[in-house]
Amino acid sequence: MRSAGGRAWRVVALVAAAGVTAALATTTATAQAQPSPAPAPASSDELPRIRITDPGRDLFRLAVPRADGDRDLAGEATGVLTRDLDIVGLFRLLDPTSFPAALLAEGLGFSSALWGQVGAQGVAKLRITRTDGGGVTVEGRLYQMGRGEAPVLTRTYRGGAPGDGRALAHAWANDVIAHFTGQPGVFGSRIAFAQTGRGGAREIATVDMDGARMAVVTRMGSECLLPAFAPSGGEISFTSFLRGNPDLWIVSAAGGRARRVSRQPGLNTGAVWAPDGRSLALTLSHEGNSEIYRIGLDGQVMGRLTRAPGIDSSPSFSPDGAQIAFVSDRQGTPQIWLMPSGGGAGQRLTFQGRYNQTPRFSPRADRPQIAFTGRDERGVFDVFIYDVKAGTVDRLTQNQGSNYDPAWSPDGRLIVYASSRGGLFVANPDTRTEVQIWKGGASSPSWGPAPGRAR
Repeated sequence: MRSAGGRAWRVVALVAAAGVTAALATTTATAQAQPSPAPAPASSDELPRIRITDPGRDLFRLAVPRADGDRDLAGEATGVLTRDLDIVGLFRLLDPTSFPAALLAEGLGFSSALWGQVGAQGVAKLRITRTDGGGVTVEGRLYQMGRGEAPVLTRTYRGGAPGDGRALAHAWANDVIAHFTGQPGVFGSRIAFAQTGRGGAREIATVDMDGARMAVVTRMGSECLLPAFAPSGGEISFTSFLRGNPDLWIVSAAGGRARRVSRQPGLNTGAVWAPDGRSLALTLSHEGNSEIYRIGLDGQVMGRLTRAPGIDSSPSFSPDGAQIAFVSDRQGTPQIWLMPSGGGAGQRLTFQGRYNQTPRFSPRADRPQIAFTGRDERGVFDVFIYDVKAGTVDRLTQNQGSNYDPAWSPDGRLIVYASSRGGLFVANPDTRTEVQIWKGGASSPSWGPAPGRAR
């Protein structure tokens, strides 16, 4: 009986450690960094809690009036812009029902005195019109209080069809964000995820980062999980049980027929692309133990990266490709570790908590951070962020069900994660804002690259 129980735990641990679920466990998570793996500090079941130190802090008050121009296109364009500027978590959007008729009749004009009366610190306007050739033009104007009556930012975008209005509204939102932060937004990028339901994960799907235009990209008819976008955004790797074994497959991000890449006996799971897109790291168990390997796009094993007792899984490359964060239970419980991307001795990063998993490096090289899932003393999963330089842990989610499988936006500004509340949520770690972007069943999100600049 004891032996059967041990085998059952190992099967669950293999799946959980491979990042398949954050709903399979019990106990705690998270950590403080140490300069070297030995001597290890005493572990703790206590996880950091969120403490609101400035509840009166206010975000920039931005007004987004209804778009001017073509009536049939204006509603969608306004909705896209408003949704984008809400998700990014940098603004407090004013209620448009508070805007008097005189302001709504301004078009692209601007009266700082009138907008100041409704409490706006800035106003983002757009006009969308059809062209004679069947295309569409979007004009954007951004105004700020105290900067006069002239716009501080002016942009014009052109598309070949009325349906391009959505992408052009995204482009305007990205430029508004660039004006305030110095870095364009990433609206227009896509998020891949594994669909879930009563029977667990099914197919791999993608959705715009604002939750629109969901598309199923696989038609495997079997359990599909753990998608990962290629750096180019053109392909998605994932694990499927189509042939009875958890093999690694790759499919076009636009959908189509998937090709099987790695079919080693046992696990072929938790794959992540190297930053140059020429290889992948993943967990294989064909040599007996669950270890991390590097493979080519043809599935050829290029090297074994870990050699330790226990389970090693969930690799994640640093932005420069020099390091890999991963999960290992080699010292008793699943914790976050760091190693050179060529393999070698690992350095344990987390010591708080008893169950830490699914690490993901931020793409910002100037701000090295690792988001991960941790399980607290109540048995609840939440999202945490490990600061590689400071060796500290910050908690992102709390007291809102279980939240797991974090993935960074391509600019490192936002984090998407799955939640027991249903669907996908996007949070800004700096401003602590959170928006639900997808209400369907979802797990293991992967954020694709930023879109090209529209003009």
